[in-house]
Amino acid sequence: MAIPVIMQLLTMVILMAVGILLHQKKYLSTPNAKGLSIVLTRVAVPCNMIVLMPREYSPEIMAGFLKTCGTTFFICCLGALMFFAVGKMKKMNLRELGLFSGGGVYSNVIFMGQPLIMAMYGTEGLVFCVAVMFTCNVFLFTACSFLFNLGGENKKTFGKMMKDAFLNLICLSAIIGVLCFVFSITLPAPIYDALQFSANTTVCLSMIYIGTLLAAADVRRIFKDKIVYLFSFLTLIVMPIFTKLIAGIFLHGLALNVLVVLMGTPAAAALPSFAELYGNDENRASEYVFVSTILSVFTLPLVAEFLCRA
Repeated sequence: MAIPVIMQLLTMVILMAVGILLHQKKYLSTPNAKGLSIVLTRVAVPCNMIVLMPREYSPEIMAGFLKTCGTTFFICCLGALMFFAVGKMKKMNLRELGLFSGGGVYSNVIFMGQPLIMAMYGTEGLVFCVAVMFTCNVFLFTACSFLFNLGGENKKTFGKMMKDAFLNLICLSAIIGVLCFVFSITLPAPIYDALQFSANTTVCLSMIYIGTLLAAADVRRIFKDKIVYLFSFLTLIVMPIFTKLIAGIFLHGLALNVLVVLMGTPAAAALPSFAELYGNDENRASEYVFVSTILSVFTLPLVAEFLCRA
């Protein structure tokens, strides 16, 4: 089980190295890298959500999809509470506490998770992958919005958070994908091909974007910070174990394995941008992304080997 994960991670490391090289050669600056993030979140990822779902309808798959959505949201809520409690014990201020607890469960489900699931389980696992991605996106714009608001400068009303949670391209594209699945809708070839070509850029662009974040980081200072190691340990080791134990009550088989792997991915590459949106510390968020991404090269194969056996 660990072999496909290791091979996929090596591919991602190579693409991250491309991002680092482009940044060092000044071909891709930090502002331009944020443009990559916009292309990913507004084009590539929504297209990905649509093309992953169309397949022959099955009531069993639909029931598993909905069950996975509910379990994922429950795990995210419990995980955020765990991070919040640990942060309180570390006597973090309110602003850092919100980022620590929200960022801890906002994992790289979209950018790293989907190719990993494809490598490990093929197309059968992608239905549950979409369920987790959809739910994590809702959690991001609801619970994480509240957490990032703690001590932040840019406050959002509850109504605005609810609107952002469901009226966004990722959620809407996931709904379109589910409707195509439920009603067995076949998209015209030119439309499907355009969506597929756009979706295929997800992994490459996301890893290059992460590489630019790594290139801009102060590596020596970051690796002396014990908090980023604590964050990474909770995200990469504790969360998948916690998910296996708790989610195992509700899910079984492939759905459970997919959720465990996705909950063991590092902090999301978009975390700094989202932290900045709420006036929180984007530099701190970049440090969480940097260290957890590097360490995930070692932890994800272990998660796959010891937690995701059939």
